[in-house]
Amino acid sequence: MLYLNPSKEKVLTFEVELSGASASEITGYVRFIVEGVEIGFPAIISDGEIKAVISPLKNFLKKPLKNGTMFEAQLDLYTEDQDYFSPWKGEIEVKMPVTIEAKLSTEESKKGSNTFAAKAKVVVNEEETKTPRQRQPKQQIIKEIQNEKGWSKDKLKNITEEQIIEYMERSGTRNPQIQQLLLDEARNNVQKGGQLEVFKYIVKTLKKPK
Repeated sequence: MLYLNPSKEKVLTFEVELSGASASEITGYVRFIVEGVEIGFPAIISDGEIKAVISPLKNFLKKPLKNGTMFEAQLDLYTEDQDYFSPWKGEIEVKMPVTIEAKLSTEESKKGSNTFAAKAKVVVNEEETKTPRQRQPKQQIIKEIQNEKGWSKDKLKNITEEQIIEYMERSGTRNPQIQQLLLDEARNNVQKGGQLEVFKYIVKTLKKPK
């Protein structure tokens, strides 16, 4: 079972074995059928791996999805000869942070009494359900990189795109298309801070449990 927050972007990764055609000869899409609406997301295909970036579903639907909503999804692949394959089908469940509001009020019936009211808001979000690795602060991750590679703070501040790509390759992400996908995603999510913040975002993404 896959879980999806309709307000956030998500990257789906599939392990595949291709035979009879190369990755460059195949195109693909991940398709969702949500409350009668079909939504497709292009797939990036490489030898042994397929990735698809799922944009926030709220951008495609007129009505917000309720927590617990389930819908069908599938991976469709097409060859240059128009052969069609659907190697994966599954169910996806909508899972969003839960918000609870509680209001406590006390009134006195005597003349001239004051009314006391307090409002408390409790938000249960994804951070509370993450593993220690997922909750790990960016700064702690950067310290690990410093220890691993012996990089100084000054070198991290002046990190280049080539060094970021080198780190991705050391982490097992060697496909240039996926590397570019991760760089674009990081730049879209990091508004300030330059290359160092892009690097922190990519490090955090690659260290998430699959």
